[in-house]
Amino acid sequence: MQSRKILSKTIIYGGLAVVMGFTLLPYLWLLVSTLKTDQEIFQVIPSWIPKRFTLVNYAWALGPNGTNLLPLLFNSILASGGTALLTGFFAATGGYALARYRAPGFKTVSVAILLSQMFQGPLIMVPWYKMAGMLGILNTHQVLILIYSTATIPIGVWLMRGFFETVPKELEEAASVDGCTKLATLFRIVLPLTAPGLVSIIIYSFILSWNDYQYALILTTSTQAKTVQVGIAELMDSMGKQNWGGIMASSVIVTIPIIGLFGVVQRYLIEGLTSGAVKG
Repeated sequence: MQSRKILSKTIIYGGLAVVMGFTLLPYLWLLVSTLKTDQEIFQVIPSWIPKRFTLVNYAWALGPNGTNLLPLLFNSILASGGTALLTGFFAATGGYALARYRAPGFKTVSVAILLSQMFQGPLIMVPWYKMAGMLGILNTHQVLILIYSTATIPIGVWLMRGFFETVPKELEEAASVDGCTKLATLFRIVLPLTAPGLVSIIIYSFILSWNDYQYALILTTSTQAKTVQVGIAELMDSMGKQNWGGIMASSVIVTIPIIGLFGVVQRYLIEGLTSGAVKG
């Protein structure tokens, strides 16, 4: 019996190791290639270890003659961060309202929030472009924050509703007896108990906005609002030649904020994804 358990665990962990290896292999190759010269990248027989380590690709990615990533990174952080904060606020307040108040039309509003997820992508791009032009916010950070929020707030409200429903109402009643208002009860008692869920929604909103290419391509045209995804996609000169080393270095740099953010809030993110949203 013991030998069977050992064999089964060996097979399971061995299979997981193989899958993880195939998953990480492209990223490892990407990282190694950023340290190579163009000649090594395109040589017929590829090598894992660079013959001569170089940081010229990173200098090209960050320099004004290459990708010039720094202003693009700032734009992406501003748009994604604004979306995350806006989503967190409305997800908390809207989710709490749906979880605690049963006003007329409650079910209709709940279903409408989910149905709004159907209207995404090309379907709303033309109306958004026209409205942004009329409001004078085309090619600004504001238009990106607003359009990203239309995709993240509905799902955030719905998920936070499930988290709030796991909090006993007796806690809020006790706070009310002590003189707390509804708003104070939400921010001082309920939100701390549902913090993992709120953090997971904020991170989801940030990553979704950070990875967007379609909206940023159409709604922004200058470096004042253009994001890193658009900047990397434009790394092709008029003759169709691409600097693959620079593109790979740019891709590595772009992933650093996401990896760092995930490392900081990993505990809250995992806890939020595995608890709370059991009611809906």
